[in-house]
Amino acid sequence: MNKPLNKRWWLSSFPSAALIVALVVFILLVIFILWAVFSRQSVIEVQTEGDSGFKGSGKTVCYFVEADFELRWMHSVEKQWWEEQYQRKDDGLLLTTTYFQAFGAGTPSTEALAPIQKPGYLGYQIDEKLPKLNWVVSRLTKGELNYGDQRILIHQWVPDYSEIAITPKAYSLMDRFKKDFCHELPSDGS
Repeated sequence: MNKPLNKRWWLSSFPSAALIVALVVFILLVIFILWAVFSRQSVIEVQTEGDSGFKGSGKTVCYFVEADFELRWMHSVEKQWWEEQYQRKDDGLLLTTTYFQAFGAGTPSTEALAPIQKPGYLGYQIDEKLPKLNWVVSRLTKGELNYGDQRILIHQWVPDYSEIAITPKAYSLMDRFKKDFCHELPSDGS
């Protein structure tokens, strides 16, 4: 004959089950906090000095996560587009290729031709490593920063002849919460 089950058996095991669940939740919370504090994501940081028109005056800092980007501007004398393509690397930036619609004296032409040519442009393979970029932009040269499917009219962010610092960095989760994606800022500086 079977002995009837004690209807309160679960009550006697509940304190230890609740303790185990609480311990597991605590451990998962500690792991998440450690991950949030110590995990880093490679980004490109874009920083402007002076009155940029965003959130009052002062410095604007934004970032993007794409590894490849392009700087594009109109040559101030020849009035033709120039493009430089970069890749983010662990130790800095790599200028991979340049493209010119037209060029004159002083333009590098001893480099190998770029493996991919764009219609209407002449491209050169450069492969020059740089720790960061300091780029001066103006409305006259119509400087653009392009990455992914984003086109940032950076010349509209700042007064003429302002310096833009473009630096590879590693952001924590907290850094990413405190700063904006570049494409989330209004491209016209408003």
